[in-house]
Amino acid sequence: MTVSSLLKLKSFFAAFMVPTAIALLVLPKSGALAQDVVLDWNNLFSQVTSANTVDQNPGHASRAMAMMNLAIYDGIASSSSTSVGSTFFNYANDYRGTTSDATAEVAATAAAYTVLSSLYSDQQSTIDSFYNSSIANYANTSQGITIGAEIGNAIIAARANDGSADVVNYQYNPLGTIGAFQSDSNAPVAPPWGTGWGQVDTFAISSAQDFLPVTTPSITSAQYAASYNEVQSLGAVDSTTRTAEQTEVGIFWAYDRVGLGTPMNLYNDVLENVAIQQGNTVKENASLFAQASVAMADAGIVAWNSKFEEEFWRPGTAIELGEFDGNPLTVGDDGWVALGAPDGDSDLLGFTPPFPTYISGHATFGGALFGLLEDFYGTDNIGFNLTSEELLAVMNDPALEAAYGLDLADATRSFDSFSAAMIENGRSRVYLGIHFDFDDLVGQEVGQEVAAAISSNAFVASASAIPEPSAAVLLLLGAAATLATRRRRTCV
Repeated sequence: MTVSSLLKLKSFFAAFMVPTAIALLVLPKSGALAQDVVLDWNNLFSQVTSANTVDQNPGHASRAMAMMNLAIYDGIASSSSTSVGSTFFNYANDYRGTTSDATAEVAATAAAYTVLSSLYSDQQSTIDSFYNSSIANYANTSQGITIGAEIGNAIIAARANDGSADVVNYQYNPLGTIGAFQSDSNAPVAPPWGTGWGQVDTFAISSAQDFLPVTTPSITSAQYAASYNEVQSLGAVDSTTRTAEQTEVGIFWAYDRVGLGTPMNLYNDVLENVAIQQGNTVKENASLFAQASVAMADAGIVAWNSKFEEEFWRPGTAIELGEFDGNPLTVGDDGWVALGAPDGDSDLLGFTPPFPTYISGHATFGGALFGLLEDFYGTDNIGFNLTSEELLAVMNDPALEAAYGLDLADATRSFDSFSAAMIENGRSRVYLGIHFDFDDLVGQEVGQEVAAAISSNAFVASASAIPEPSAAVLLLLGAAATLATRRRRTCV
């Protein structure tokens, strides 16, 4: 490692290391235990990401959710009262079998606090307040806080140079380029997002390249024409074929705009609702939320790798240029406008996300989430209810609700299986006119493949995500974690 690299690490640690001694000064003691450290911190995560406006995008949100839940998972696993269980990352100190379960929850709390503070410093007062009220539920917190701070800082260090902060310049394809992603005519100055996200280090899977899908259907094929014609009919802002329920479904799953915290918040609600309904223990929740959030984070990296590898045009562009695509089965319409993802305004017209269409991020995230849930519980046949803040906002605006042609009694939908929810989540993007059906269907498959890889293999960090630390780095870390080799997994 070069001197300049070490200086960067020093600067990083100076900015983000949480001083344990300072944290110890502010903590009152109580004999009561927290309700569930996993659910509590994931509720806070949703609150924080909704309020954040700097990095409110699916990539950063999924990365942050994975890092925080790994901090909780490793905090519980590394300081459990038994020696059973292994951590996602390797650490310099192994406290398993030497502490109480209460200490493990304190460690998880301190680890989550450390990670979330480093990622959302703009929300520090909210995070501090929550941390202090949470830690007050425990007595004898000193050891747990020390362990948690080590774990949290080690995870921050492990992901410090994962590529998530890299700026990758991108130039839109020239307007009129057949089949190619180009700026949306309804938002021509919107900068593309996620141009380098497909190159971010994965958490658990071997690499994004290993999970890339086959390419899109040929533009001149009958399959493409069928997909084109479907979204042209169903996804138009003035569609006469889209039903009220299909409009509701499109809005329900959207979560594209600032203020809702990205789709990760809705997916987090899925995990919480199912976990509570199924009566999970704290340790079961630590495993579920860590595996699901890692699956979604890695699936997102694969999706964005595919998006900017393929650079396939969105339906809006395709339909505007349909007369020139060489397919006799498509009819162009240069006045066609997608219903679009809700943007929070009082008018009906939404927006098209500023990145290529193939594969759908929503569908890929959903495939990972619901595939992991099925693997975790060993069955697809678990029903649950889910409420959408996006749909609730429409219901609370009578004029907008009427413009959409809706008459909503509530903002909750019910699903009788994980696969039913997965299918609806992916399909919702076609109803908004912002994806073809093959974006959705292939995205679901890719997400499920990522989930299966995580469920069927040791739940440990991928080798590419953890550089072997040099002696100099270990000195900088001190007692904090060192992250190197893969380990065999036993659930916490």
